[in-house]
Amino acid sequence: MRAVALLLTIPLLLANGFTIPINITSYTSNPLTFRLTLAAAVRMVHQQVPAAQLNRIECTSRNGPLLDPKGLTDVRLFFTNPSPVYPSLLLHSHPATTTWGQWAPLQYLHGRRPNTELALGDILTSDIQQVVATMSIAGQGGRFDAVDIVREEGMTEVWWQFQMSGRGTGWVWVGDESGRVIVEDQDGRLHQGKPI
Repeated sequence: MRAVALLLTIPLLLANGFTIPINITSYTSNPLTFRLTLAAAVRMVHQQVPAAQLNRIECTSRNGPLLDPKGLTDVRLFFTNPSPVYPSLLLHSHPATTTWGQWAPLQYLHGRRPNTELALGDILTSDIQQVVATMSIAGQGGRFDAVDIVREEGMTEVWWQFQMSGRGTGWVWVGDESGRVIVEDQDGRLHQGKPI
């Protein structure tokens, strides 16, 4: 098993109100799963803003369509914040990263998140490898360009939304808890994936 370097970037708040990033590198032979990497990121945000709520996760590849989700290294976590000045927060993966868990400093944003976005919770039920396997079993394997993890009004659970590359499929949705697969074709029509 090879050793993997995990880099944590923690913003340090200075007396003048500015923040500077402090990098902490730790070497481990057991890299975190995507699910646990996100949970650690949420915990890091809660240390700075305890009332923040995770509302959306967006993941894309810097190298084009993928079969392996480990290439989704451009990761953005969007939070609501009870502050009237900065009602939204963004934790974005470090621009030079090639692995999960390396973050740029937390950004405080003036714009509000859409009211239709509901909180995702602090940790997902499924890991991305499980979700990709579920898609394949349901006959929806293939290359994808992006993954959004969302829960909006009317949804009974968190959904993984894969933007597929090529073919006639536009999006594949996988329920985080149920494993249910819904396919949205490029014309916007929805249908169930092959039963699993």
